[in-house]
Amino acid sequence: MKAIVTRRFGNPPEMGVEERPKPVPRAGFTLVRMRSATINQLSNTIRKGDFGVPQAPLVLGNEGSGTVEESDRFAPGTRVAIYGHSDLGVTVDGLFQEWALVRDDRLLELPDSLDWAEGSALTVNYLTAYLALTKSARVQSGQSALVSGATGGVGHAVMQTAKALGARPIALVSSTEKARRAADAGASAVIDSSSQQLDEAIAELTDGQGVDLALDPVGGPRLGELIHSVRPGGTVVSLGFTGGRQAPVGVMDLLAGRLVTGYGVHGDSDEEIAEGLDAIGRLAADGQLRPVIDSRFGLDDFEDGYARLASREAVGSIVLEL
Repeated sequence: MKAIVTRRFGNPPEMGVEERPKPVPRAGFTLVRMRSATINQLSNTIRKGDFGVPQAPLVLGNEGSGTVEESDRFAPGTRVAIYGHSDLGVTVDGLFQEWALVRDDRLLELPDSLDWAEGSALTVNYLTAYLALTKSARVQSGQSALVSGATGGVGHAVMQTAKALGARPIALVSSTEKARRAADAGASAVIDSSSQQLDEAIAELTDGQGVDLALDPVGGPRLGELIHSVRPGGTVVSLGFTGGRQAPVGVMDLLAGRLVTGYGVHGDSDEEIAEGLDAIGRLAADGQLRPVIDSRFGLDDFEDGYARLASREAVGSIVLEL
């Protein structure tokens, strides 16, 4: 079978398509014929050598979709979405290959309404969104939730999930086009940082009180701005660092009782992941969650996918078709 193998981590990494043996099924695991996988920030960080744990050679890919070929839990032919947790594509070979062996409890039966690309983007981002909102932010119906990078894969998932849980998502984006896309995606309000001041827009939207929650997949200076946008006693959840790993924090914002915390899905227990997968599966089947796909690339064009990711122009998830 064909697989994209990272032979050396670094910037630039050394990667290429190779022939590999097809995985051998074993108890507790499902053999999946891969259809799609996402090119995301995790795999990009790993391939650049900035993750610290992985060893080459390694097949990357931590979320995807495919068809069950052999399993003790699922019937052959079942369409599934795959969550790789902290091992697939990190410490063991992942999903950038034509067949993959996946733990039974890391699979979610894919609703008929979603295609392969949408299914491949359903696990990591939406698990992050659901568990960050319910565990870290403790979201309540009617609350306002400011979401930075709202048209990116994680941001879009947070917006959709917040709305499904009864909150009012406010999208923070960086261009007129992204503002239009965020509005089409169901944001209750949109702030375009290219033409609006964040503090002024938040004051107008909340009668000067600040938002109840803020969720930030961007990081860097943006995180500090979001902390200041939350009402005293509100919560900010950091979800990523595409905009930088260091953030200025106003001490007065902390003294006002604003809670700043972080959330990373790969550290959760099997029980929490199972609960999250069940929840997002139900919400997706009900039509409340649907990933947005920015672009699709073939097996031999994976570097073009990473270039699209690096451009930070993507609106939605970038998908590798297998």
